Amino acid sequence: MAWNSNKRQTPYFVSTIATGIYNDEFDSDTGYQSLSAISGWLANNVGLLNTQLYTSFSGSATTDGDTAIQTTGRFGFEEADIFKQLYLVNYYKKKTRAVLKNIDSSVDFISLRDGDSMITRTNKNEIAKTYRGLTNDAEDRLQMLTAKYNIYGAAPVQVAGMDAADTTGQANYPLYNAFVG
Repeated sequence: MAWNSNKRQTPYFVSTIATGIYNDEFDSDTGYQSLSAISGWLANNVGLLNTQLYTSFSGSATTDGDTAIQTTGRFGFEEADIFKQLYLVNYYKKKTRAVLKNIDSSVDFISLRDGDSMITRTNKNEIAKTYRGLTNDAEDRLQMLTAKYNIYGAAPVQVAGMDAADTTGQANYPLYNAFVG
């Protein structure tokens, strides 16, 4: 496979997909996730993409120090978008777990008021629910993308009857012609 020297124009490189996630989903803010963490997750989870799409991509090749996704077929924008959704599902699940791990059961107030003073604590249950909602949305989108990908990419196993190519004229359909004609 010939590699495009301009990595920004092709989704075949892990860094290209990671940069897209970093810029588009996290607005280039390292407070969410670093670019190297995204690239590392993508490079190490090509097998998860294969399981999702019934493919056999490999992330073992390197070009100019960058992990390249080797394909037995094609790896295009559709596959890159599904890989991105896989990452987002994982990211939101991890954030949900992190929030739930930090919930301290000994603190049972959300807001305290004493005269004119008020202390409000962040409701971590609501934050966890928000992340869970984002996870569900990402999973729904992933399932939709995967279903469309598999339907679009599915080739017929057998073509027969009226769907078959008519290369020799109506001679292929003697019984059909007897009833119709």
